[in-house]
Amino acid sequence: MGIEQRQYIRFSLDIPAVRYTRYGEAVETMISQISVGGCLAEWDENVFVGDEFRMVIQLPNKNFLPLVCKAMYKFADNGIGAKFSGITQFEQDLLARVVSHALEKQGLPLQVDPFALPKMPVQKPVPKITDSRRQKDELLEEIFSLGGK
Repeated sequence: MGIEQRQYIRFSLDIPAVRYTRYGEAVETMISQISVGGCLAEWDENVFVGDEFRMVIQLPNKNFLPLVCKAMYKFADNGIGAKFSGITQFEQDLLARVVSHALEKQGLPLQVDPFALPKMPVQKPVPKITDSRRQKDELLEEIFSLGGK
């Protein structure tokens, strides 16, 4: 997904989580990228694009945040890009605390708003190519056509 399509800032952090399979098995996993809208979890050959699964992330206060996820894409042997489905504002606030705590724990005490829109790449305006002779001809044509009316 390109940065211009993202709704939230993505953080590259190592956050442990537990993913539950469709059979209820708890599988320890590591989230390597996270935002308040989704995450990139460890690769699992048993998860397919479109699958929904539950994931639990430990909060800084040692409670757990249960989330419903939908696999949106897979990177072969690399990870599963998942969107948090039906996430509430309260749950997003809790995720923001998880991100802030992880940043601080990893020695990056940054004041970052996880709800801020990602910065878009700077796009320089494309200079308009003009043909001065053509412009003059069009202007003269317009002037001459007015003279006959």
